[in-house]
Amino acid sequence: MRHPLLDAIQQSDGRYLSDVELRPLAQFVASFASRSQTYMRLKAESETLVLNALRRLMLTHPEAVQMHGAKCQRDMRYTLECAAKAILLDNPGGFAEEYVVWMQNITRALHKETAAIAAYRCLQTEITGTLPAEAAQLVNSYLDQLITALAQGL
Repeated sequence: MRHPLLDAIQQSDGRYLSDVELRPLAQFVASFASRSQTYMRLKAESETLVLNALRRLMLTHPEAVQMHGAKCQRDMRYTLECAAKAILLDNPGGFAEEYVVWMQNITRALHKETAAIAAYRCLQTEITGTLPAEAAQLVNSYLDQLITALAQGL
């Protein structure tokens, strides 16, 4: 995953970084505690979040959960893992480039966009009800990227 600070450092050959170039570092450091806590909560609670989201999805898409529940569970856990890593690194662009596009292509190929969107909306609901507000907003912003990408294929 690329990060603006690393790009600035690589481009600064032979000089010090300017205040403007250091701004991403200051923002990275200032938000690290929150991002780290969010990462740890996702690490600890991802399984429960996913299972509760699947229970919620069962109410609206029972056939999808019955037929693809195990794969959906695996994919949703992997999504949270990728989002957690991107949150820790403060890299929403990397999440979009390295994960969202891949997932969008697979979901489109299988024609499962509608069920996937419903599943990730259920996951967002679980996250909102379980995590602290700041953490939920952060995680859900990453899931919004995924949902938007999946919806564009409809």
